[in-house]
Amino acid sequence: MIGPNGAGKTTLFNIITGSYDPDEGTIRFRDRKVSGRSVHERVGYGIGRTFQNVELFGSMTALENVLVGRHVKTRCGFWGAVTRLPRVRREEREAREHAMELLRFVGLEELADHRSSDLPFGWQRFLEIARALAVEPALLLLDEPASGLNAVETQRLGELLEQIRGRGITLLLVEHDMSLIMSISDRILVLHQGRKLAEGTPLEVQANEAVISAYLGAD
Repeated sequence: MIGPNGAGKTTLFNIITGSYDPDEGTIRFRDRKVSGRSVHERVGYGIGRTFQNVELFGSMTALENVLVGRHVKTRCGFWGAVTRLPRVRREEREAREHAMELLRFVGLEELADHRSSDLPFGWQRFLEIARALAVEPALLLLDEPASGLNAVETQRLGELLEQIRGRGITLLLVEHDMSLIMSISDRILVLHQGRKLAEGTPLEVQANEAVISAYLGAD
């Protein structure tokens, strides 16, 4: 999803995930009406996201941040945590193993015990993706994931997004890096002043005169 600053891209993300309520219409996901449902419920339905500004728990380690994302998939609850039953300990072990697998997936396994605030900015971006994957999303919304990354990190991000798609996860991406967008997208939605300006394949969008005039530029 592309468009000029202020076009409504992040606002649409917030409506999909439940941070904002739509003024009209409904949000449906996998044949289920999710409008009116809480953010937590929508995560449970399979909607995950990252943020335009990195939203990690700085005092927690990389592993702990991913475990926070995994919490929605645990079932032990308060009394389970107090009683420490065998099934609770097993669930904690499985959650930790899954979190470590996700850190390996994004290339941060060796930094599992580092505080997230001590990580370079680019690695924080990848850690946030790992945390979002911990909820086992069917749809992952990524809000400007390449923002602040250097060329090498952006290339690695593109490779990682292709690997995520290979896991059967649908990606909805807001991004200003046109090289990244055009290289990985199946379809592109263009927003302008809160409305859909165009939609199509990368080649169709690149050739759309309204898009060129409003956003991409004649060059």
